[in-house]
Amino acid sequence: MRRIGLIPVAAKPYHAGHHALVTMAAAENDEVWLFVSTSDRKRKGEMPLLGADMLKVWKEHLEPIMPPNVNVEYGGSPVQKVYVTLQDAEGLVSGDVWTVYSDPEDTAANFPEKNRVKYFPRLYEAGQVIFAAEEDPGRFTRGAGTPDVSGTKMRAALASGDREAFRRGMPAGVDADAVFDILSPKAMGEALLRAYVRSLL
Repeated sequence: MRRIGLIPVAAKPYHAGHHALVTMAAAENDEVWLFVSTSDRKRKGEMPLLGADMLKVWKEHLEPIMPPNVNVEYGGSPVQKVYVTLQDAEGLVSGDVWTVYSDPEDTAANFPEKNRVKYFPRLYEAGQVIFAAEEDPGRFTRGAGTPDVSGTKMRAALASGDREAFRRGMPAGVDADAVFDILSPKAMGEALLRAYVRSLL
């Protein structure tokens, strides 16, 4: 029997709250599968975060701080990948236990009871799929069991140029200044300018 942790994250950007989930899952499981979105995040009235920039951050700054039993998989919908993984496991005969890690709010929104019964009923009814935030909600609540940091706060720090606030929200061991420089509007403007110049040549 293996214990496998599943963590879906948009991670725009990845921050200390995400990393708390990853380190918990790594300590509690034989393997952890971390599903990461690489799509662009563009919202009206907000600074965009480009998937290509986040992929660069992952490859250069985040993969090196991952615990050794964490496998990072990029692209697609992270939540959908959890469903696909559990549906694939539904057809296998094994005693593996799958634990999904996300905060209580995201767990309720992304993994309602009706979907569990529809997509992986055998595993769910056998107790082989566990939702960590339901087992111990306080441990996975922002500001209680995990750091009080959010993607919204981190994006606001990037947009306003508040390097110190951005540093405070990043996991230990990461060069927060280097990540800030990759994701900041100034860096994005320079990247767009270089692309424009290339198109003229």
